[in-house]
Amino acid sequence: MKVTLGGLPQHVLTRGSAENPLLLILHGGPGFAGLPLFTTYNAELEKDFHVVHWDQRGAGRTYTPDTPAASMTIAQYVADAVELIDWLTGRYGQEKVHLLGHSWGGQLGASVAAKHPDRLHSFIGVAPLVAGIRNERASYAFTLRKATEAGDTGALRILREIESRYSGNFRYLDLIVQRGLLAEYGGVTHSDLGALINGVPADLRDEYFGRALATAQEFCWEHLLPELMAADLTRTARTIDVPVHVILGRHDQNTPSELAVEWFELLSAPSKELHWFEESGHLIPHEEPAKFNELVRSIAR
Repeated sequence: MKVTLGGLPQHVLTRGSAENPLLLILHGGPGFAGLPLFTTYNAELEKDFHVVHWDQRGAGRTYTPDTPAASMTIAQYVADAVELIDWLTGRYGQEKVHLLGHSWGGQLGASVAAKHPDRLHSFIGVAPLVAGIRNERASYAFTLRKATEAGDTGALRILREIESRYSGNFRYLDLIVQRGLLAEYGGVTHSDLGALINGVPADLRDEYFGRALATAQEFCWEHLLPELMAADLTRTARTIDVPVHVILGRHDQNTPSELAVEWFELLSAPSKELHWFEESGHLIPHEEPAKFNELVRSIAR
């Protein structure tokens, strides 16, 4: 279905019993709509939650090149999320939602939780993007170290060509180049990324992870890059007045976990728990789905 948020029709899919507590999932990217992965690997969540998948502004079935450039701001994403929460609670007769954010969605969700805790039962941050440029520098440093250890002269040449832009003028193309090398060194997923994607039904895989994905991500990053690089949860989300769960992959260098640990230690919340997934990189829900599903389901009990 389409729900108009911030003046833009946006795709929303709900699954599970409407009698269950609402769980709103905020995908990563920005521009990477994770609906196909969550519906494939995490359907168990529907036993305890009324699960809501939302293709955010600029992503998935919501993407349109006619999205106003002026609306592509982090503040608008926060406003969209709050408007959706209010729509969901009104439609389904519930007072609050559980909010789960993965990667960029973790940053978005933490911002929502810090500003609007009255609308939430809990916040679950999964491999959250904590601090834009510091995240990129840490991920780059890991890739450079691995390339040096491997004696990979081709990778080292490429990395040295983009190194200076981590001190200024960082571009989306630099991120794409670095992430491609990072994936080769196991810093994106600890399991086989191709196998994870291929496990998604073909129709959804083609729709969400084909050419449209590159178009959506480029569109989002083109508009959001300066804000994303400046954002830092250690400054803007140090207090969240609901229970917080932070879930990290031991092998994640896409959003390096040390930054999330730093934020977690600074965070003030009524209760907070840190959960490590030892066999995961960045795609924790889909790399260790049984363990992840059980952990998240336990939060509703």
